[in-house]
Amino acid sequence: MQPVTYQPIGVVESPFEAPEDVPRPGAEPVEASGRVLLEESYEPGLQGLAEFSHIVVLSHLHEVTDTRLTVRPMGGDPVGIFATSGPPRPNPIGQSVLRLDGIEGTRLSVSNLDLIDGTPVLDIKPYAPKGPNSDEIEIGWMADL
Repeated sequence: MQPVTYQPIGVVESPFEAPEDVPRPGAEPVEASGRVLLEESYEPGLQGLAEFSHIVVLSHLHEVTDTRLTVRPMGGDPVGIFATSGPPRPNPIGQSVLRLDGIEGTRLSVSNLDLIDGTPVLDIKPYAPKGPNSDEIEIGWMADL
């Protein structure tokens, strides 16, 4: 396979300085606010985004230094990394659903922020659920949390 390379479109401003500072895991959203700061050239891409209550931010988890194929979430039974949203992945790509509190130029104010300060942003998408109804979804071992 050929390598894939992306150029970040922005960066996260967060109260969390290190990965261990971010509260994890849990069913409740993280109660932290911050900003996503995009490069100015991307401002036209924000047109229409303010109509959404939440956004999906895809990021590069730049502080991840190890890769594990099995983990023990919350000290429980071992599961494969692909059965979790944990960071020690072969490609440390983060996916965060954040509340969009406002847009000012290329500065997006967000809450429920679960990323650390300086996290490179790869993409932003509006949160618009697609796919099966929630009553058709099974969440495996996470249902016990």
